[in-house]
Amino acid sequence: MLRSGRERAGLSRQAAAAAVGISGTLLGGYEAGRRQPPLGVAAALAGLYGTSLEAGLEASSAHVSGAVLSAAPRELSERARAGVRLFGQRLADYVELAGEMGAALAGPAGSPLAPARTSGAREAERAARELRRHLDLGGGALGDPFGVLDGFLLAWRLPLGGDLDGVFCNHPEAGFCVAVNSELAAGRQVFALAHELAHACCHSSDGDAVVCVPGGDRGDRGDRGDRGDRGDRGDRGRERFADAFAGEFLVPGDELRRVIAELSVFSELASPALIARLQRHFGVGFATLRARLRQEQLITRSEYDALASPERPVRGDEDYPGGGLLSGQPGRVLALVRAAVERSVITAGDAASVLGTSTEEVRQLLAGTAAGPPRSRPDLEGAALGRGER
Repeated sequence: MLRSGRERAGLSRQAAAAAVGISGTLLGGYEAGRRQPPLGVAAALAGLYGTSLEAGLEASSAHVSGAVLSAAPRELSERARAGVRLFGQRLADYVELAGEMGAALAGPAGSPLAPARTSGAREAERAARELRRHLDLGGGALGDPFGVLDGFLLAWRLPLGGDLDGVFCNHPEAGFCVAVNSELAAGRQVFALAHELAHACCHSSDGDAVVCVPGGDRGDRGDRGDRGDRGDRGDRGRERFADAFAGEFLVPGDELRRVIAELSVFSELASPALIARLQRHFGVGFATLRARLRQEQLITRSEYDALASPERPVRGDEDYPGGGLLSGQPGRVLALVRAAVERSVITAGDAASVLGTSTEEVRQLLAGTAAGPPRSRPDLEGAALGRGER
């Protein structure tokens, strides 16, 4: 479709590529089907050729989007489906670039955890503590969970509309991969990441993909009762398990009690101001902290019910994720793209199309001024080519 559209428009490959800011080699890969164009590039080509590429985009990233959409418990909106397709395209671009760079890929991943004995909350919390030990994360606050988990799974933050909180897939080449809805509040993004992490570690043997749909405020589960009609009983149990796992992983009960004791405020735990202070310590949403206090029986049910999540974000939410479009990319992907540009495997325009961002942000990445502090050269090479810890 790309080739025939270009030929109908009477354009050479080089002319068409230059018009949309990519190389002729990259466009040739798109036309030959060796690589899938990002949505921004596809839209630019459609405008250039005066045609529609909708059918071609629907077929793009068929493995990921097909697995994810088939796992969805209900019909998704077109916006959510577009987000799933974008997730597939980001993954396809990463795998293709890794091949061009000779970078090692994980292949289908396996969980480091022993199979869960039950689907109960206590078992989920045990699994969360076990994973923290496996990843050598200690028992304290994680700081930046997306950065901390980058060596374990690939996590993108992408617009998924109102239908999805996040999706997980075990990619046959890239391993554990997650898309978190970038349209969620910052605290819910963090919770959605940990929720999908639970699916990766505890449910990936059941299938290649898991879809997380909104069921009220994520993390706002004060009791461990039923969550209502979310599908069959197994699905509800799996979602409750993932919620409990996420709560303990992000806000370990022992650390929560330690911080409260250090503050000497056991008598004031139902205070929204105190919860906001604890929230900033752990880097999670208000609803998650409120739920964890109840789950650890540090506040009563009536106190839990009386507390309402603040309408405005607390201080710190504005800083997360932040940093432009690059902040929504996995660190390993950024490192690989940066190495590819520096080695002249791809151009800055190609890098922008792979990341779905602007050439200006690519320049910031190359200068080490985007998406956090610049990485050292050994770290960059190790992350890009798979030589570091995974």
